[in-house]
Amino acid sequence: MIIESLKEDGRETNFDPTRGWSLVGLSVATSIDALAVGLTFGLVGLDVAFPALLIGVTAFVMTLFGALLGKTAGVHLGEWAERIGGLVLIAMGIKFVLENVT
Repeated sequence: MIIESLKEDGRETNFDPTRGWSLVGLSVATSIDALAVGLTFGLVGLDVAFPALLIGVTAFVMTLFGALLGKTAGVHLGEWAERIGGLVLIAMGIKFVLENVT
């Protein structure tokens, strides 16, 4: 993300992740997460109704909040938004590695 944000090769600025194969990829990733949660609930023997409602409401609220925040941040941060996103992903990766290396 950081390297791509530094390139000035006339990248397409009209990218819409809610269309085409990007939407399919996002849908599959979300479905894999839901599958893992559902499988875990089944293996543990938990009732699924309340957690499913709670997860659905939380996902809706966070998605709405993220979309609104992204729209505002995109206007103010411009080209730096992608660089900041790349740095956040790197930091999360480093934290994950440090916590799980024994």
